[in-house]
Amino acid sequence: MKISEPNPDIMHIEALRKEFVSDFGRDTLENLTLEQYAMRTGDKKNFCYRLEREQIGMGDIRNATAQKFGIWVRKTTGEYDFTKKYGETPEEAFSVIRDELCKLVDAGASDDYTAIRNNKIAPIVRFKILSMYYPDKFLTIHSERHLSYFCSKSGIPFSEEDDELVLQRKLILWKDGQAEIRDLSLLEYVAYLYERFEDPPTVDKGLTKKKSRLRKLKDELKVFDRQHPKKKRTEVEVAQRSVLVASIVKERAAGVCQLCNKPAPFYNKNGEAYLECHHVVWIARGGDDEVYNAVALCPNCHRKMHVLDDSSDVASLKEIAKQ
Repeated sequence: MKISEPNPDIMHIEALRKEFVSDFGRDTLENLTLEQYAMRTGDKKNFCYRLEREQIGMGDIRNATAQKFGIWVRKTTGEYDFTKKYGETPEEAFSVIRDELCKLVDAGASDDYTAIRNNKIAPIVRFKILSMYYPDKFLTIHSERHLSYFCSKSGIPFSEEDDELVLQRKLILWKDGQAEIRDLSLLEYVAYLYERFEDPPTVDKGLTKKKSRLRKLKDELKVFDRQHPKKKRTEVEVAQRSVLVASIVKERAAGVCQLCNKPAPFYNKNGEAYLECHHVVWIARGGDDEVYNAVALCPNCHRKMHVLDDSSDVASLKEIAKQ
């Protein structure tokens, strides 16, 4: 989960990382074989062994079982075993895993948080891979519990609904605002966090237990019983919009603009990613103030939709709103 050495040799860690990324570049991943990927006894050159054992300085993931890699070799039989969500045979499963590896590296390059979240690779492996290939974008902390612990210790507002991507981004933004550490590399910054705050408690249920705010909001919307929009007559006719609809679509977006797929540009005073609710078919044009007609957009994309209202963007957002 962290740089495990008391005084990490940053230059040595970085040299090992560069060697790994060179050996397993994007083109190499495209043609990676099962034998090059999965661990075998005594083989120290494959992707999984090197990621887990050689690259401890980029985050220690040894405490999780080999199942985290999706496919592995059983010591008792020497045969491949695999997680059934990937396929029915080792070859079929690995084909999916290899494809997900390529998608993940591509998503990291383009900051496509939606694709990163939807990637099928186990989170602990997924985030270590991202930190390996993009050390200037992603922290070498792959545990949500550790990330939220450091946010708490640093006084950074965060929500129980924040995932690894959001928590990492908050910690990086906080670093950039601290004059004494803003020039540290992210690798040095992680070492700084563990040295300053030490490891989080082994058991910390308050930070790891997540509540489903989205489900609660949807239940409240049912109670609201589709009574909106109502109209009040003052000097003009005003359609009252449901706060619940806006809250639901923002929770559903998980801090990522649903048009440009980029993370929210900033966080509000409550530590929540700032997005704005947009009705795909405008209420002024007869659109419904319902979840199936609403999305969460960054301010820039929201203004873009009201200025350009591009038909292809509208079509794309309609499909997203229905999900």
